[in-house]
Amino acid sequence: MAGAASGLTLLGGGAALAATAPHGGPVGAGDICRYEVIARSGLNVHKTPRGKLIPPPLKFGLHIGADCKASNNGWVELHQGVPKNQLHGWVFKRYLKPIKPTGGVSTGAGGTSAATNPMLAGAGLGAIALGGGLAVVVRRRQVKGLS
Repeated sequence: MAGAASGLTLLGGGAALAATAPHGGPVGAGDICRYEVIARSGLNVHKTPRGKLIPPPLKFGLHIGADCKASNNGWVELHQGVPKNQLHGWVFKRYLKPIKPTGGVSTGAGGTSAATNPMLAGAGLGAIALGGGLAVVVRRRQVKGLS
């Protein structure tokens, strides 16, 4: 008995974060990259580099968005994935691991892919910016050997 299974991929715009510069070019000042916190006991957030602490510490394994390039002797500013009171706080980059896309759709500047958003990958959805439009792609697979 043969059947057909279909998968639907919705393509729409979004903001991508990657370990490389979002625009696909060299990493520069002001670029935001995606990181995982690797400090087992948590990572302290400071108001300024080496400044007053902003509790609570970021948890091990948390994915955040921060400056791609360290400044002030190894510190990066936080931009995404942290509580509101910790936005624009500072952490020491040594305790962050860059998250690099592993495949899937990647647009460089302004697209979201299954590689950069695991929630999309689990749902079988990927997104890409296509000018101002929207594209829907349908893929069909034959299922063989079912009785």
